Amino acid sequence: MTEDKDRLHVLQVTDCHLLPSPDATLLGVRTADSLAAVLDAACAERTPDAVLATGDLAQAPVPATYELFLSTLTRYYAGPLLCVPGNHDHGATFADALPTADLQLAGWCLAGVDTHIDDEVGGAVSAGEMARLRGALQDDDGWRLVAGHHCPMEIGCSWLDVHRIDNGDDFLDVLRTADARCYVFGHIHQEVEANPGVPIFGTPSTCFQFADDAAFGIDTAKPGCRWLTLGQDGSIETAVQRVDDYELNLDLNDRANR
Repeated sequence: MTEDKDRLHVLQVTDCHLLPSPDATLLGVRTADSLAAVLDAACAERTPDAVLATGDLAQAPVPATYELFLSTLTRYYAGPLLCVPGNHDHGATFADALPTADLQLAGWCLAGVDTHIDDEVGGAVSAGEMARLRGALQDDDGWRLVAGHHCPMEIGCSWLDVHRIDNGDDFLDVLRTADARCYVFGHIHQEVEANPGVPIFGTPSTCFQFADDAAFGIDTAKPGCRWLTLGQDGSIETAVQRVDDYELNLDLNDRANR
């Protein structure tokens, strides 16, 4: 662990939307550069004890894109990593390229859940994945944190709410039964906190953010990540960190995935 020996400092990054070239842009944002800026700022604060990468790491889900994610991350960090796929990722390619196994660290189980469906925007947890997660949480004697891509409930943003986990109520029941300490996710490109019987935390993208509107829109909020500080008593402290001086250069006509 880092210098705070009694607690784990876990960094969550999400929705990087990388393309194979580090110079590629999406909506005007050089997404590899914005990811690097987020990691640089975060790791200047402290070295994480673990990193959770919660999906949509790729906009173009090919091996070169995932290699770019890893090469960017390892410029700043070389410790435990748990990755879960999002709707823009391709499941088999993702699993071949990135570490997806649950992490056991200092009395905590950091468990991933696959909520993605290839070629679909919305999420669901398959019966097999639900059973696997239930077993992983029940078999572990430590504190439990679960990380996935999609939101399990409505957040009051109608165009995003239709893409939530289809069987989110069943999923939340599994978390509550297992006394999971929290669920962290991405997909919504927004900062959200709620407590439907278990604390859930949505985290900003490392590139552009979605507006909290009824229809699709891009916000001017800056790239960010989330810190989770995990105590040996099961306590969690969390905060979002943004790169406030990052120049986004938003261009809503830039959708060609150059």
